[in-house]
Amino acid sequence: MKFIIQIVAITFSAHLLALFLPWYCIAITPFAFGYLLKSNTDFLAGFCSIAILWIFNAWLLDSDTSSDLSVRVANLFSLPSKSLLYVIMAVIGGLVGGFAALSGALLRK
Repeated sequence: MKFIIQIVAITFSAHLLALFLPWYCIAITPFAFGYLLKSNTDFLAGFCSIAILWIFNAWLLDSDTSSDLSVRVANLFSLPSKSLLYVIMAVIGGLVGGFAALSGALLRK
């Protein structure tokens, strides 16, 4: 239960920070939660929360603009579909969040 609460808290907080700060602010929230909360799953919580946030934001922006920019970017990288582009973006964001949470947890120790 603590793991799910940690994911929801990181996702919500990172979304609020992302409204006002540049994209790399997504590392601040998992770092803070990794530092403040004692958990054995800090990396996984940071990874999952930021990956969920980025895939949701990518889908939301793509559906709101109704343009074919994501398809063109996927074609630029020789990807078969924009869904794979979403997954790659989520993995990159998840790694940033996961390592930030792990850094916070290791700094606490």
